[in-house]
Amino acid sequence: MKRIGEYVLGIIGVILSGLMLLFGLLFLFVEGNGQLKLEMEKMMQSDPALNGTDITAVMNIFGAIGWAFTIASILGFVLGLVAIFVLKARKPKAAGIFFITGGVLVGLVSVGAGFLPGLLYLIAGIMCLVRKEKTGDFNAG
Repeated sequence: MKRIGEYVLGIIGVILSGLMLLFGLLFLFVEGNGQLKLEMEKMMQSDPALNGTDITAVMNIFGAIGWAFTIASILGFVLGLVAIFVLKARKPKAAGIFFITGGVLVGLVSVGAGFLPGLLYLIAGIMCLVRKEKTGDFNAG
C-alpha cells in the first residue's frame, strides 16, 4: 500500500517544524542582541506609555519563547524525519508511534505554538496505526 497521505502530512509537518526552528532562532537572536536592547531602551524612555516596562523582562521572555520554539521544532523535525524513513521501510505501526510522539512533544514543548505541525503529525500517526494493508485475497461471495 502506498500511504501517500501519511507521507504528505509528514513532509508538511517537517517543513513547518523547520520554519518554527527559524522563528525560535530569530527570538534567540533578538534576546541576545545588545544593540536592539539599547534601541528599545531609548524608545521606552521617549514614550511615556511604556515607562513602567522593564526591558530585561521583555528580553528574557523573548529568550524563553526562543528556546521553547527551538527545542520543540528540533524534536518535531527529527521525529518526523525518522517516522518518514520508518514508513518508507514499510513499518507503518512504528512510524505511527513516532508521528504521534512527535506531535505530542511539539504541541506540549512549544506551549501550543506548534499546533499545526503537531496536528499534522497526530493525523499521520493515527492514519498509520488505523489503516490496514490490503491483502490479495478477495472472496467473491
